[in-house]
Amino acid sequence: MFFTVNNNTWQVCFVNPGDPQLQRSDGTYTLGVTDNNLKTVFMCNDLSSQMIDKVLCHELTHVHAMEYGYSIPIETEEIVADFISLFGRSIVTVADELIYQLLGNNTIRYCA
Repeated sequence: MFFTVNNNTWQVCFVNPGDPQLQRSDGTYTLGVTDNNLKTVFMCNDLSSQMIDKVLCHELTHVHAMEYGYSIPIETEEIVADFISLFGRSIVTVADELIYQLLGNNTIRYCA
């Protein structure tokens, strides 16, 4: 499965639990890993639908950070990625609804 971010092509690859691609530098295993060198998001292939959604959103946050040069300490990036994986869809849905209300008829409504 391929996708493009900032004119670069990436792929999503599902691998078995315990696959070396899911191993972090500290030796622990995780459910998803983003590899900027390979332009690949590796994900565990035995996740529930809900976890696929969460892990994919988390990893896509890393992809976007890498592609747009958003360099922050990894601990902070993990917090941001977790936040986006939990609340990103809600934020975008509310923003889309508000933008439609504000601009749907090309009229800005100002508070009195």
